[in-house]
Amino acid sequence: MATSAASIRARQKAIPTGSGRIRGPMSSILLLSFNNLPNRLKPCFLYCALFPEDYLIKRKRLIRLWIAEGFVEPIDGITPKEVAEGYLVELIVRSMLQVEKHGAGGLRACKMHDLVRELALSISKKEKFGATCVSREIVDKAEIRRLSIQTTEREINSCTGMSELRSFLVFGALEKLPSGFELLRVLDVQDAPIDRFPDELVYLFNLRYLNLKRTLIDELPESIGRLRNLQTLIISNSKIKALPKAISKLVNLRHLIMFRYTGDHYGFIYLNGTKAASDLSKLQKPQVLHSVESEGKIIKGIRNMTQLTSLGITNVKASDEMDLCDSLQKLELLHNLFLMAGDEEEFLQVNLTPPDLQIVNLTGKLEKVPLWLGSLHNLTRIYLRWSRLEEDVLPHIQALPNLERLSLINAYVGEKLCFSRGFIKLKHLRLFKFPLLDSIAIEKGAMPNL
Repeated sequence: MATSAASIRARQKAIPTGSGRIRGPMSSILLLSFNNLPNRLKPCFLYCALFPEDYLIKRKRLIRLWIAEGFVEPIDGITPKEVAEGYLVELIVRSMLQVEKHGAGGLRACKMHDLVRELALSISKKEKFGATCVSREIVDKAEIRRLSIQTTEREINSCTGMSELRSFLVFGALEKLPSGFELLRVLDVQDAPIDRFPDELVYLFNLRYLNLKRTLIDELPESIGRLRNLQTLIISNSKIKALPKAISKLVNLRHLIMFRYTGDHYGFIYLNGTKAASDLSKLQKPQVLHSVESEGKIIKGIRNMTQLTSLGITNVKASDEMDLCDSLQKLELLHNLFLMAGDEEEFLQVNLTPPDLQIVNLTGKLEKVPLWLGSLHNLTRIYLRWSRLEEDVLPHIQALPNLERLSLINAYVGEKLCFSRGFIKLKHLRLFKFPLLDSIAIEKGAMPNL
């Protein structure tokens, strides 16, 4: 069986579309495909049907949900994230999911075909796995384990009788959350117009995943420290600007995602970090910390987070250089590094980085091109913003064997850029805000895959 993305899409396009119920041979074929899935993949597949029809499902979000639900089997020597990514690839190869978005580093998003989703919803209902709600009323409440709210109603009627609920997802205008879900593991209210952190959430002892992305909530209570089993907390692009002291009590936290975009995509301050009111070094297990504002002991404390794979820090000062380098050399698993200087005139100084970095994003003035940048052979993405280098960065990075994406925004103040050779895997190139640039030369053989 061919497994390329193109061949997968070709087979999926051959499936007829329609909004009616599945009938006849098509029903048998799809049911056979489901029955032939390994048992470890069946709940992962059914979970995808909880997203609305034609919804673009982000890879990272889906994988974190699967892990929080306990669908991902432990394998010695392999992280749960890697195991889950294998599940996702297998579902795509079997045409149970469609590839919708690729990026540097691989798959970024997928989608479930409407007929396949209809099958999944039918099976979910029969097996009490999960259900969707598209109106104020929730039908068939008995023994539902997972509920997806997909209504424009601002409130839903009582959710009594669903004490066994494990996942509650909102894709709509719901403003007030119901209560009584003592066994809840997953609460995902991304984009919902909720403006207050519900008091009862802190009593959900089993909660592992809490997504408040792009909600209107502006503050987390100190009582959030009760959620000792929480593994993922997402507050990015919400109105929350600071973390409470009690965040250090979340000893099982793996993913803390809290950056806020400003909307000025090409300005210096295009992203804000979140202030931490306590020493985050008490969090021993974080794998993703993005983005925290550098204050006090934050940078020193990061050296204890040896499991970090993705790190973002804003408000970095030149005086942080020694502590930052000392902390970074302890983070041997780090793949993604984002650093933003305190202001556009502050020099960003980083002289030591983990050797296995795949993504480097530096925002701030650079005195010279960092020598280590050209030695990171696993790099797939480089973003330099407001570096205002007088030296051409291209000769330093043109030989990187895996670089696929290069974004330079106000990164160079010279008059000429020359792509003389190399950049053999570069697919995406963005150049913005070059105030003095008057010519770009691209010599034969450079950037063959652009």
